[in-house]
Amino acid sequence: MYLLGYDIGSSTIKAALVRTDTQQMVALTSYPEQEMDMLARQSGWAEQQPELWWQDLCVATHRLIEKTGISPHDIKGIGISYQMHGLVLIDKDKQVLRPAIIWCDSRAVPIGQQAFLEIGEDFCLQHLLNSPGNFTAAKLSWVKDNEPHLYEKIDKILLPGDFIAMMLTGEVATTIPGLTEGIFWDFKKKEIAKEVLSYFQLDEDLLPNRTPTFSLQGTVTKKAAERTGLAEGTPVSFRAGDQPCNALSLNVMHPGEVAATCGTSGVVYGIVDQPVFDSKSRVNAFAHVNYEQAFNRIGVLLCLNGAGIQYSWIKHQVARGSHTYADMERMVSTVPVGSEGLCMLPYGNGAERMLDNRNLNAHVYNIQFNRHTRGHLYRAALEGVAFSFSYGINILKEMGLNVDVIRVGNDNMFQSKTFSTTLATMLGSHIEVVDTTGAVGAAKAAGLAIGVYRNLQEALSNIQPAIIHEPQPQKGMYDQAFSLWLSCLEKSLDEQSGSGPGTDQLKKRSRQLETELKTKTRDLASTALLLVAKNDLLSELKQTLQSASDADSLTILKSSLRKLVSKVDAHLSSTDDWAAFEEHFNLLHSDLFIKIKTDHPTLSVPELKMCAYLIMGLSTKEIAQRLHLSMRGTETARFRLRKKLGIEDGLSICEFLERYQ
Repeated sequence: MYLLGYDIGSSTIKAALVRTDTQQMVALTSYPEQEMDMLARQSGWAEQQPELWWQDLCVATHRLIEKTGISPHDIKGIGISYQMHGLVLIDKDKQVLRPAIIWCDSRAVPIGQQAFLEIGEDFCLQHLLNSPGNFTAAKLSWVKDNEPHLYEKIDKILLPGDFIAMMLTGEVATTIPGLTEGIFWDFKKKEIAKEVLSYFQLDEDLLPNRTPTFSLQGTVTKKAAERTGLAEGTPVSFRAGDQPCNALSLNVMHPGEVAATCGTSGVVYGIVDQPVFDSKSRVNAFAHVNYEQAFNRIGVLLCLNGAGIQYSWIKHQVARGSHTYADMERMVSTVPVGSEGLCMLPYGNGAERMLDNRNLNAHVYNIQFNRHTRGHLYRAALEGVAFSFSYGINILKEMGLNVDVIRVGNDNMFQSKTFSTTLATMLGSHIEVVDTTGAVGAAKAAGLAIGVYRNLQEALSNIQPAIIHEPQPQKGMYDQAFSLWLSCLEKSLDEQSGSGPGTDQLKKRSRQLETELKTKTRDLASTALLLVAKNDLLSELKQTLQSASDADSLTILKSSLRKLVSKVDAHLSSTDDWAAFEEHFNLLHSDLFIKIKTDHPTLSVPELKMCAYLIMGLSTKEIAQRLHLSMRGTETARFRLRKKLGIEDGLSICEFLERYQ
């Protein structure tokens, strides 16, 4: 009997076959051979077609079955690992509405940052363990604001793994760990994060039903069997994001255990048994695969953009074709710890979150032409990445994480003994190198819910390290080298800030507060205008009601009530009131109405009111009340206003109107 595991990446689809009795991988296939296409219609965007994931998975499955010659009926369970944080939108017919907005798309960053401030930083960290940042909820809000015609058609939102499970089984569902990826889960209340839904004005019905991570989540349909070559009725019994699944494949399931990867970028993923967060939002926290409402297991994730890419750059630009990584490792072994004072900072792959989102670029410090060789440069590059890992893991330790053991896959930077022993020595922990992949982990996990394994311990019992890197005895030498490297990092941070540590952050925060103050002042003044108008109306109504109460006959009373209704109608449609409001609004908002009517003279009064209410930050419900429309009618009015203003795709109405202020 066999178990099948899929890893749905943004570059390729992997399929792994594992024997149930030996827990050994039988075969692994990847498709396509070249990296999958990524759509980037604007700078910072990253999209992929979910249908292509499905097509590539079908090809990979056929190839795996042909390669091994096994009968599809011998596959007893299927597990899915997938790229995290993506957004797939489907309608009631389970048809995809638009390309998936994937993990590295940054268009929703400002939306998430604003939500962090307005929902409240303390609330977000205490309840969500994260800033809404660039996660699924913020991406969905972007679609709502910028593609309302598509948003109206959404039946459910899915993560990439949810989509693949739906294509295999026809079932639409997600998991609690999946909800935490999207920042839809309240860890404190242990329920859907209603405050997030309320802030973004999202309907909870858009979220799929929940299914346990380890459970019978559906069976392969006849249609899916025809496409993939699998047997109809094969159970799908596990799904999880790629980082939690990678940790599972390394048997990282309990506090004190840490998983790490070091490819182009680096990831450290540690387990805790209580909700934790970083007050500076330098790390993320998500429910681990074994998290349950009555059992806390949370994965704390630290990402380093600049990692293996530094050593790869050194190989291709300095070593060139004359040296392999093995040749470079031999040269490194002849250079003493600390590279005789040569230091490298690996931060040349974009902003680093653990450095408060600073983009330092890579740096080489203290090079001496009469002393240092290529071997020194190679070692300094390795040490720079190892020291950066150590710096980041110390952040996790400050949060209360224990680091008893680090488990890693046998690939990329961890194939270097120098890199691995440097990191092990700095942390005082041994590093276990395991031959496995996320697809293998997903396959093994699939055996739990269908009864192949009695528990997770049995499912993961055959995971043994191929290599163990122990801390070296001469730790003082490593500490001295790290201290020099750290001084170089601090120097670079100070140089970028202009005058000293923290100055850049203070200036940024000051600008942020100034902007917030201006916004709040405008909002307060606009609200005051509404209150004045409301008070005037109430005063008039009071006088009319007093007159009615003094009436001597029913006829006079009815007449007074008719006058009252007429007065309310007149107030609701009063052009004088609107003219007064428009005059005051122009004073507060830089003659916005004058400017916008010059460019768009055909705008009606209700459409101008819609513009005003959007600028004032009113919700759809609040706008509907003021315009006497239904919620759907308000959304339709917004869509028509958008078309009338000629707003290009990717720009919200509010962003468009801000150009006039």
